[in-house]
Amino acid sequence: MTRRLPSDAVLLVAAGLLAVLPILAVFYRPDGTTGLDVTGHPIGRDFINMWVGPRLAFSGRLATLFDLDAYHAAIGIEFGQALPFHNWGYPPFTLLLLRPLGGLPYVAALALWTAGLFAAFAGVTLSQVPPERRRAALLALALAPACLINAAGGQNGFLTAALLIGGLLALDRRPVLAGILFGLLTWKPHLGLVLPPVLIVLGAWRTIAAAVATTLLLVAASVLVLGLSPWQHFLTETSAYQYALLQQFRGFYPVMMASAFVDARNLGLPMGAAWGLQLAVGLPVLAAAIWAAHRARDPVRRAGVIATAAPLLTPYAFNYDLTGVAAVLVWRLFAAPPRTAPIVVTALAWTAPALLMLVRFAGGGGAWLVVLALFAVLVREVAAEAPARSGAGGLAAAE
Repeated sequence: MTRRLPSDAVLLVAAGLLAVLPILAVFYRPDGTTGLDVTGHPIGRDFINMWVGPRLAFSGRLATLFDLDAYHAAIGIEFGQALPFHNWGYPPFTLLLLRPLGGLPYVAALALWTAGLFAAFAGVTLSQVPPERRRAALLALALAPACLINAAGGQNGFLTAALLIGGLLALDRRPVLAGILFGLLTWKPHLGLVLPPVLIVLGAWRTIAAAVATTLLLVAASVLVLGLSPWQHFLTETSAYQYALLQQFRGFYPVMMASAFVDARNLGLPMGAAWGLQLAVGLPVLAAAIWAAHRARDPVRRAGVIATAAPLLTPYAFNYDLTGVAAVLVWRLFAAPPRTAPIVVTALAWTAPALLMLVRFAGGGGAWLVVLALFAVLVREVAAEAPARSGAGGLAAAE
C-alpha cells in the first residue's frame, strides 16, 4: 500500500468504535437512577482523585490523603454515599495545580477537566495536520478508543499526551517551552523515562535546564504551601503502596494495563521474571529511540518515535496512556505527505486500548506487542531517511 486513502480513516474509526462500545456499555454506562455508573462509581470515576484531593488538602485535611482508610471514608462523605476504593498517588505539587477544580461542583469540574484537556491535546495534535484535513482528523481523534476510554474514565491521558507531544514538537524552535512542558510531565514521571537520555544525546541543554527548573519550582512551591510532610508520605507510604499493587496484582486496574510487566504477571510469573521481561523490552526500545531521535530529520517523525516509546518503558502503562499513540496514528492518517505502514499494524494500534480490556478478560494480553510493532515501523522509517546534516532534526542549530 503506497498511499493513504480516506477510507482508511473511516474503517479504522468504525473498527475502533466496534471495539470500544462494549467496554463503555459494560463499565461506564450510567445506571439511570443514582448518578453512578453500573460499577458504582460516579461518572468520570478516576477524576474523583483530582477533585477530592485538593478539597481535602486545602480544608485542613491534608494528612487524610495518605491514610488509605481515612481517604476512602472522606470520599464517601464528599459524595454523600460510600464509593468503591480509591487511593491518592500523585506528587504533592499536583494539589496546587488542581486546587481551582476542587473549588467547583463535581460535574462542572469534570466537564472542564475533560473538555479543556481534550481541546489542548487536540490542538497540539492537529497542529501537524494540514488545515483542510483538520475537521476530519479532529473527529477521528475524538472517536479514537484511547480518547473515548480516557474521557469516560475522567483520566489524565489528554494532559500527559499534550505535555509530552507538545514538548517534543517544541524542541527545535522553542526549547525553553519544551522544558517547561517536560517539567510539568513530572505529574506522572514514569511516562517521561525516555526523555532524559534522548535530550542528552540531542544536546538539548536549554530544554533540560528549563525542565529541571520547572520541576524544582513546583516542588518548592508545594513545600512552601503544604510543608515537607506530604513529600515524606509520598516518597514512603504512597510509593510503597503503588509498588504493592504490582506485587499483589489483583482488582480491576490490571485489566487496563498495557505493559510487558503486567502480561508477565498475568501469566503467573513472579516479580523477578516480570521485571526481567520489562527490561528485556524496555532497554532495546530505549536504545532504538535514542538512535532514531538523533538521526531523524523530520521533527514530527521524531516526536512519533519518542511518544510511542514512552509507554513501552514503564510497567505502569495504562490504555488511557495510549492517547499519545492515537495522536501519532492521526498524523499518519491525515498529515501530508502520506505515511506508509502495514494496515494491520495501524488497525491494531488504533483499537488496542479497547481490545486490551476484552482480551485481558479472556486471560490474554499482548497490547504492548502492538505498540512495539508500531514503534518498529517508525524506527524503520527513520532509518530510511537520509542522515541529518547537523544535530538531530536541526536541534543543535536551533539552540
